[in-house]
Amino acid sequence: MQFLKKYVKKYWILFCTAVFFLICEALCDLMQPMMMSKIIDVGVAHKNMEYVLKMGGLMLLITACGAVAASLRSILASIVSQNFGAELRSDLFRKIQTLSFQSINEFDRASLITRLTNDVTQVQNFINGLMRIFVKAPLLAIGALIMAVRLDPQLSVVLAVVVPIVIIFIITNMRLGFPLFMKVQKALDRVNGIMREYLSGVRVVKAFNRFQFEVEKFSVANRHLQERSTSSIRMMSIFSPAILLTVNFGIVAI
Repeated sequence: MQFLKKYVKKYWILFCTAVFFLICEALCDLMQPMMMSKIIDVGVAHKNMEYVLKMGGLMLLITACGAVAASLRSILASIVSQNFGAELRSDLFRKIQTLSFQSINEFDRASLITRLTNDVTQVQNFINGLMRIFVKAPLLAIGALIMAVRLDPQLSVVLAVVVPIVIIFIITNMRLGFPLFMKVQKALDRVNGIMREYLSGVRVVKAFNRFQFEVEKFSVANRHLQERSTSSIRMMSIFSPAILLTVNFGIVAI
């Protein structure tokens, strides 16, 4: 991951600006439940319509600010991730051009194609997600915990049980999912390799009437990729209901 630093540094200002707008968006999201609580406890409970309208207008203003921050963050995140991916893909292609014949023979051609296409796209999506989910989720989680404890200190007992269980589920999900996605990667390399072989020798295939054989070979590799992808997604999907069930038990306990 060290070689990615030069790409990150180039867009560091835009990256930090996107994170700043993300923090503003998260703060706007966290302020709304507190304001709604005040509207109910102070305005509705005491039938103070003026206070309800005042706080309601303030909530709309905060919501608008959050929407603007989210839009700006999304634009900046897209700019950074797309430029990041384009430069990484271009440099990777140049690097492949400079490899010796011996080095090229050590690599699977299909693997190089996957590195240039799918892998760069995955890194690109990771950079985009880093400015969205990976930063916003911890901010919302920490902020929600602090607000919940401030509203009712007794909630900390329930949270102390629920949060570690959810963290354990997430870590287990990641540890079990990584080997499965590595198998998906190899299956994808196989599909790309077969497709490359066919396109390179399409004249030979037609000359010897081997089209049906190539179709069957590709179908086997494609089906293998489907099975690997399905098994990995199935395993990952098991943990989502478990996490949701744990959180809902926590809500019931509260």
